[in-house]
Amino acid sequence: MKKTIIALSISSLLYSSLSFAEQTNSAKITKAMKADETIVVTANRSIQDKFDTLAAVDIFTRESIEQIQPLSVSDLLGRVAGISISNQGTSAHKSSAFVRGTNSDHILVLVNGVRVGSATLGVKSIADIPVQLVERVEVIRGPRAALWGSDAVGGVIQIFTRDLAANEAQVGVKVGSNSFYQGYGALGFGNDEHSYTLSATAEQSDGFDVIVPNGTNMFTVDQNDDDGYDRQSVGVSGTSQFTQQYALELNSQYDQGTTEIDANTQYGGDESTYENYHFLLRNHLQINQLYLQLGLSTSQDSTEDNYSDYNVENGFDSKNNLFSTSRDQVTALAQLPFAESSEVTTGVEWYSESIDSNNVYDETERDATAFFVTGRHDVSQVKLEASVRYDKVGDINDETTYQLAAGFQANKQLLFSLSHGTAFKAPSFNDLYYPWSGNPDLISETADNTEFLTRYQNDIFSADISIYQTNIDNLIEWAPIDSSDPYSAWQPKNVAQAEILGAEATFSAQIADTTNRLTLSHVDAEDKATGKQLARRANFSANYNFVYVLGELDFTFDVSYQGSRYDNANEQEKSLKAYTLLDVGVNYRLNDQVSLLAKVTNLADEDYQTASEYPGAERGYSLTFDYKF
Repeated sequence: MKKTIIALSISSLLYSSLSFAEQTNSAKITKAMKADETIVVTANRSIQDKFDTLAAVDIFTRESIEQIQPLSVSDLLGRVAGISISNQGTSAHKSSAFVRGTNSDHILVLVNGVRVGSATLGVKSIADIPVQLVERVEVIRGPRAALWGSDAVGGVIQIFTRDLAANEAQVGVKVGSNSFYQGYGALGFGNDEHSYTLSATAEQSDGFDVIVPNGTNMFTVDQNDDDGYDRQSVGVSGTSQFTQQYALELNSQYDQGTTEIDANTQYGGDESTYENYHFLLRNHLQINQLYLQLGLSTSQDSTEDNYSDYNVENGFDSKNNLFSTSRDQVTALAQLPFAESSEVTTGVEWYSESIDSNNVYDETERDATAFFVTGRHDVSQVKLEASVRYDKVGDINDETTYQLAAGFQANKQLLFSLSHGTAFKAPSFNDLYYPWSGNPDLISETADNTEFLTRYQNDIFSADISIYQTNIDNLIEWAPIDSSDPYSAWQPKNVAQAEILGAEATFSAQIADTTNRLTLSHVDAEDKATGKQLARRANFSANYNFVYVLGELDFTFDVSYQGSRYDNANEQEKSLKAYTLLDVGVNYRLNDQVSLLAKVTNLADEDYQTASEYPGAERGYSLTFDYKF
């Protein structure tokens, strides 16, 4: 556990670590760790070897992201065992991630350790996260509310933004089908004490017709047009090492974009814009073995929909529908290792959420306060973890969550673990206070999860296999206010329960000049009241990634199978058919600096849907010129 003696050269939340006793060069440590797939920080809010983590973990480094050539973060997440993606259009349109059968709002998204997303919807739109500004992604599957609080029911996704050493730079241009264009760049500047990265990206596409009505929804219309988008992002991040004991970290990012959509132009608009930002200052202080951290952040998540003249005709003061969330957050953390085998981390978090909308909400502000403590201890071959956290969100009932895990390391290559944890999801502002339909009497959705994990690794092969059960209570669903009145108005209520049984496996192998990765997932997510399967969760899915290195050429092949799923839990006589997608790509390295990349997606031009009336993308291509210097 010596790695948990945290240093001050940190480019993101506990992103890199340094033992002050070793007096190691911080820039070298940072560069090594940002590309390291064996290090994880999100699972326990401290540096930890991935093999030792008693949780299911997936990591995407910048190197692997460039190899995959994804158009969006959801493209990455779809490669993770236990995650089912539902897309409603292009990479810029609505995309939902269902982690281990839980709801799409049962996952916490962090950017550099900062909670982001909409307080009205209660979820972060992963389609708005620019993949070209991402340095690293860590995905923790299973509940982590005892460490991170509300929303971490199915798991946690943490995004780390670009991090280059001083005088490093990267620029690139990508073009593709549907008149797609993207330009991006990142520049590292500063010196050994003050190291920062400036990054930016801009892209646009004519898109395709995202809705083809099939008669299941009376409100959709066939506009029979292409639905394009444009979006731009800029970010700056870095750390100033003022003394050997103290460093100040800065992270800031601004995103904006416009997306065309198909909808009933009387009741729903045909264009949506977003404007998001976050700004973080985080202090790092090392006093002998004690590490202290204080983070201050502010963020905004804003969406505005064009509703034509309908709003004005019905008394609204604008043609547009605005939903904006502002969130200020303070996080204080203290970490203390004991000898070589133990570590305790404790912290307090506070954040204040306020919303702005031209819809009149009964309440527009709430505060949340939390206290947590987590510890790890090794006894010979036994690994123990325990966490407990208290949360109070607004006027909702308070929640105390916990996480317990025990692991047995049979040898250096084989690990078994058993864990049990609880989690919760606080109601959103829409659930509680939306005009004419909110229910202020709602309580939090709660969950408990038990998981058995087996992990094996050697120099060429690794395997992670998990079996889990999750029970969710007080799920919020629309229900009649008076169940005895057939004409009663409806509003959100804590009326549903779900039981989820699942198994997943990830296998990786380095064989000769090839890299192979196979994921398998089985999810049985049942509504306990009706006995029906929850919507938009594929019962079985698989993904196989193959990379062959031949000199200066890298050939990549991706095969993804998604089993059938129900689009509507109440209409299970209808289902979305299973499908298989094949993507192929090639990366030609002209030299150490210049690469040419080409990719074809949906090579077989498969006709598929992950949501009813929303056809998947047809065969597409992209060409990229990338220059590092």
